[in-house]
Amino acid sequence: MGPSSRRYGPEFLEIPGIKNDFRIADPKARIAEYLKFYQRSDSASHFESALMRDIQILSATGPPNTTSVFELEMTPTYCSRMGNAHGGAVSLIFDMCTSMCIAPVARQGFWEFGGVSRTLNVTYMRPVRQGITVLIECEVLQVGKRLAMIRGLMKDKADGRVLCSCEHDKASIEFPETKL
Repeated sequence: MGPSSRRYGPEFLEIPGIKNDFRIADPKARIAEYLKFYQRSDSASHFESALMRDIQILSATGPPNTTSVFELEMTPTYCSRMGNAHGGAVSLIFDMCTSMCIAPVARQGFWEFGGVSRTLNVTYMRPVRQGITVLIECEVLQVGKRLAMIRGLMKDKADGRVLCSCEHDKASIEFPETKL
């Protein structure tokens, strides 16, 4: 079987930090537990690892109105030499925050993993200056068996101005049982 035809098996969900822990009922605690994997692991060195160690969950609500609010200081890690957040960093921040926002709807066989991106549309309205603290507000607009739509807003914590927005269309991944 070639790499392009490889399917994710149930063992994928056993990798630490992959699966949403749907045994945790409180939405904020569920997202916080997901973040703890990164925060307690010095060995996590993937593309998103620094962000996931730096970001904090402030609040979250569960279905039917599923929302989450995160806080992040715009350190040089996320900024260009011009002193503004890099567009790619903003996209990563939205990708990870909107993906975590779906955690409160997870249950056995339903969005156990945050899914994969189909589209991530980001609109940059104002510069995100290095040194400020931003709030990332996310809301699940729709979630079905296979697809979900999550909206995100990045705001300056000091004055509440909207800096960027996103619309994230996600697809759920099925993990078929391994056949012997």
